[in-house]
Amino acid sequence: MAPKVTIVVPVYNGEQFLPACIESICAQTWTDFECVMVNDGSSDGSGAICDEVSRRDSRFRVIHQENGGLSRARNAGMRVSRGEYYLFLDADDTIHPRLLELALKEQAAHPQSLITWKFTHDLSEWNSTCFPPDPSVQIYGRRDLLRFFADRVLFNSANNKLYPRELIEKHALWFDPAAGSVEDYVFFTAFWKVFFEDFPDADIRQIDLPLYFYNQNNAGSITHTTGAAHTRDFSGYCHQQLELYAQTREIFGPFEQYPPQDVLSVTNATLNSIAFGLCNLPHPHHEAAALWQIPEMKEISRWHRRYRVHNAYLFFLRLRWAGGVKWWFHVRETRPALFATVYHLGYRNILKP
Repeated sequence: MAPKVTIVVPVYNGEQFLPACIESICAQTWTDFECVMVNDGSSDGSGAICDEVSRRDSRFRVIHQENGGLSRARNAGMRVSRGEYYLFLDADDTIHPRLLELALKEQAAHPQSLITWKFTHDLSEWNSTCFPPDPSVQIYGRRDLLRFFADRVLFNSANNKLYPRELIEKHALWFDPAAGSVEDYVFFTAFWKVFFEDFPDADIRQIDLPLYFYNQNNAGSITHTTGAAHTRDFSGYCHQQLELYAQTREIFGPFEQYPPQDVLSVTNATLNSIAFGLCNLPHPHHEAAALWQIPEMKEISRWHRRYRVHNAYLFFLRLRWAGGVKWWFHVRETRPALFATVYHLGYRNILKP
């Protein structure tokens, strides 16, 4: 009998974290699952750990393949899966014991909804969070989806959603190895389009709990590397973020038809991502200046002027001063209270009740 859900785990040189990942899978209160582990050419002991758990627990299966990167590893796991739903888990991360239980319970109650959940990289939050028997659920209808799409943390991740296998196979959806660092965005954008074509009255339901722990400490994991070179090139990252902004506008139509609060979430997501990209470039000044040759950068600037709101990142970008962008990004990471104060002052015209 086929399991209810398939957990697909791409594995690359994760022997330090892999045992904890496997333990979190085995601890699930919902036991009707299979786990397909794809050893993507690991050079450490990861392959042996995968083989050992598959010998102990028949719910685990292992694929050994030459290194091809995250997208190819996920696709390989999807091809052999038997579950009604897919769940993607990275080998250095862990999931809460009740993730499958809560997600599948919500899915059963709302068969035509897409079920999602929050995640965290804060270990103290992960260890201290109390999980009530029936957690609250945030509901995003068609009119609210722009805000959901703008939350890059929630939207871009492939690891916080329950994907119906039948829909993915019907439309032949796969991860694109050529998509690089935006592979999750490309996959989910394609999924979203066909999902609402097949279920026009559907919504997205997000369990309001961090059920997934994203481990940021493994710089050599498959999620931090691309292809055989295992290096991440940020040279085109900022331009790519403006392309994503343009794609979002294309999906949802003219932004003028939406409340400014919703559009604000999209422009802020883009500016935050640009700041992140500039912080990861050795010589970001030319990149900061070149952004103003892109129509979407000018569009974002015009939108802020129209609504008489101010963004510190945009202020420094107008000056072509990448150092200011990097400084303010550092403030955001180290002094969040100050960052939040300036944010609310800058957007007081839009954020007022």
